[in-house]
Amino acid sequence: MRPDVTFFGENLPWQAARRAKVALRDCDLFLAIGTSGTVSPASEFVRGADYAGAQTYFINLEPLEAPNRYFHHAILGRAEDVLPSLLGG
Repeated sequence: MRPDVTFFGENLPWQAARRAKVALRDCDLFLAIGTSGTVSPASEFVRGADYAGAQTYFINLEPLEAPNRYFHHAILGRAEDVLPSLLGG
């Protein structure tokens, strides 16, 4: 059986990519968690969120390899430590 995920090097299913782009139009908060922020096309979603006026956060154990002006905030740390304080939980 194959899990319902996209593995590294695979293309996102076009329907999923389309739904993500449509959702970004109404986005007010965008969280990229546990990613290098460099693998396309997912790395480009932050641009759509920024364009929609969303607050954008990069949350990862390591910093972005290259600056990305579309991320307004970068928080280094473990997701299980960062998210409760960020989201008030």
